[in-house]
Amino acid sequence: MKKLFGGAALALVCCGAYAQSSVTMYGLIDEAVRFQTSGAGNTVGLNEGAINGTRFGFKGSEELGGGSRAIFQLESGYNVGTGKSDQQQQLFGRFAWVGLQNDKFGTVRLGRQYGGVYSFYAFNFDPIGGGNVNAVDWSLFLTGIRFDNTVEYDNKFGPAVLTLQHSLGGQPGSTASGSTTTASLIYNFSGGKVGIAGAESKDGGGHKLLIGSAGGTYAWGPVGLYLYGIDARRDAGFNVAGTNTGGPLSNTNIISNATTQFGTQTAARDDVFVRVGATYQPAAQWRFIASYAYDHANNVAPGRNGTIQGVYGIADYILSKRTDIYVEVDHSHLAGASVNDPNGPLTFAGSANNFGASVSLRQVF
Repeated sequence: MKKLFGGAALALVCCGAYAQSSVTMYGLIDEAVRFQTSGAGNTVGLNEGAINGTRFGFKGSEELGGGSRAIFQLESGYNVGTGKSDQQQQLFGRFAWVGLQNDKFGTVRLGRQYGGVYSFYAFNFDPIGGGNVNAVDWSLFLTGIRFDNTVEYDNKFGPAVLTLQHSLGGQPGSTASGSTTTASLIYNFSGGKVGIAGAESKDGGGHKLLIGSAGGTYAWGPVGLYLYGIDARRDAGFNVAGTNTGGPLSNTNIISNATTQFGTQTAARDDVFVRVGATYQPAAQWRFIASYAYDHANNVAPGRNGTIQGVYGIADYILSKRTDIYVEVDHSHLAGASVNDPNGPLTFAGSANNFGASVSLRQVF
């Protein structure tokens, strides 16, 4: 009997090892020394790099036959300077999902995932894949970056890629409260791609955030060009639940539209954002990146509008396949009601201008 149980246990272990043979642990560390001005005073310190957030993760795939496979990915963010967890201290706060993939019928993923609009522009039409410090990535606050309890489907149809996503609100008594629905379509062609996306988020009070986005990119040899726009319209009173509360749209990083510097928001707000960028790689060891972004915000306060402008440049020296060092410089300018906007994607403690610079060491493992 002992031999029987021992053999069965060994078989289970062996089968488990076979099924898990494709599991990979991976990670990335991007750490910088950064200088930044602000209305609250200048700072110098260790900071995550401007391009990537530091993370480690696990991903795996198991072949099921017939062109199908089971897949999963768990990714945790952390701060090298302090050792603390990032993303609201969620264990796998960057994302955590499990899914099924088929060569013909596409992929379904379930779990915490990047939001559909953020994935659309950041990983297709942004010159640095979205960025990682507010001075370069502030568009994410208009759309949200990650959503809990999310179902996503994507598939390729020749040169086109369709993605459908729905985040379940999970609120008692309402299937709509806290939910977000997204769709995007990207068309690939020789040298580049173009695409469109749209989304609707609903808060706990019936207010909506409507988003439209479009983008394109094209490469000529060592030169790459990038362009995308976002139109984000928030109802008056649109509100996002606090971090880790489990409330509607919690842990998404969407900014609210509930109050202004003059009191309760009484009109819908519309942010019209555009970013252009370029990359240039003259040699295998060198890469240069530059970008400019502009946002015009209507009804920041009653009868008042505002603007945000930002520019950055990056010089990246590639030391090896896994390690590089880069210098980043950025400048941001706020005007009109955006200078003291509590619902804006970028603020500097009452200052209209901000300058930042950093030197980063990045390593992939």
